[in-house]
Amino acid sequence: MKPFAFLLLCAALPSGLHAEITLDPWSYTETDIYPSAIVSTATVDWNGDDDDKKPADDAKPKKDTIPVYGDDNGWLAVTLSGVPKNAEVEVTISIEGFLKPSTWKGRVHKVSKDGEARVFPKAIWDYDALLKVRQQRPVNVVFKATVNGTDIPEDTETYVMRALNDCMFYVKFDEDGEDFDDFSWLFAAYVNENHPEVDIILKEALESGIVSDFDGYQDDDPKKVMLQVFAVWNALQRRGIKYSDISTTTPSKYVVSQTVRFLDDSIRATQANCVDGSVLMASVLSKIGITSYLVMIPGHCFLAFDLGKKDDAKRIGLETTMLGNDEIKPVEEIPHLSEQSKIQEFQKSYKTFGNAVKIGNANLKKYADKFDDENEPDVQLISIPDARDFGIMPIPTSQDTK
Repeated sequence: MKPFAFLLLCAALPSGLHAEITLDPWSYTETDIYPSAIVSTATVDWNGDDDDKKPADDAKPKKDTIPVYGDDNGWLAVTLSGVPKNAEVEVTISIEGFLKPSTWKGRVHKVSKDGEARVFPKAIWDYDALLKVRQQRPVNVVFKATVNGTDIPEDTETYVMRALNDCMFYVKFDEDGEDFDDFSWLFAAYVNENHPEVDIILKEALESGIVSDFDGYQDDDPKKVMLQVFAVWNALQRRGIKYSDISTTTPSKYVVSQTVRFLDDSIRATQANCVDGSVLMASVLSKIGITSYLVMIPGHCFLAFDLGKKDDAKRIGLETTMLGNDEIKPVEEIPHLSEQSKIQEFQKSYKTFGNAVKIGNANLKKYADKFDDENEPDVQLISIPDARDFGIMPIPTSQDTK
């Protein structure tokens, strides 16, 4: 900074504050960037504010008492220290190939007692680029700022762009994890009821003859709902989906995450871990209007669904890791089976389905008292309809646009 310009800035500082203005990068997820979270929450308003009506210089103090300016739904920001009140500030953040130069301009009316203000430019993400990140990679994040027309020394940091398959579970604000923010509902972004493969699975389920149609709750008959779920289960078994416990995720110091296969990846590989299988089932059930849940318990995930659309409808658990327990013929071979073979296959499949329900229900009962406990980050009941209402969108994959 030029000496004369620095003297002008210092002269404008509040009484007793004579430090040089500095810029510090700020990221909600530390040095990790999660494309899955950015894409799936693109339209979510975390704070319930109407940004179109909020003035650019409207500061909202957070719990750390630093006034916040700009897009308070953002993931990246700049913390300025030593800023005088009423200073004209411009902040720009960019990531080559992923985040176009994103700028906030405005007057800083309020600062902390240390002359701090945090600025979130409205991020102009390249969503197409984010959707292509299937392996993590380093990226350079450039943070720039000017105060009263004078450039503050910029900062370039190397962050890690995580794979699209990495889903945030919760963010810790201390190493012990006692203070955290729950992001488990992001798993609903991997449930994709609009994927074209879902219609193919439903067609195969109809060809099995277990049900004549999929009408969700229209008949108000819990038994028929149960049969519809079994028909989907049977169709996936005939696809040869096997349980795979592969879920390796590169660890992060402050973000707990899980690798999740997309629906078409699970089908193509005929493999699914506990989360993958639950996501796959939930995608199909959501398509036919059956309320589904991803149930998170320590070290595991399974599916749950309602037998009716009323608030007091019975909730059923389903242990999806048991999908691969039976060896049964593909759906196209059913017409060529003898009646006895058909009956035996359906009985075998239904017996496994019944055991999966029994185990799922037992876990629902075991953890029932903890689902609403905000101090239990590893125990979550994620409602797919509620996540959609909140604004969590399915993450599109390559097959979605074909």
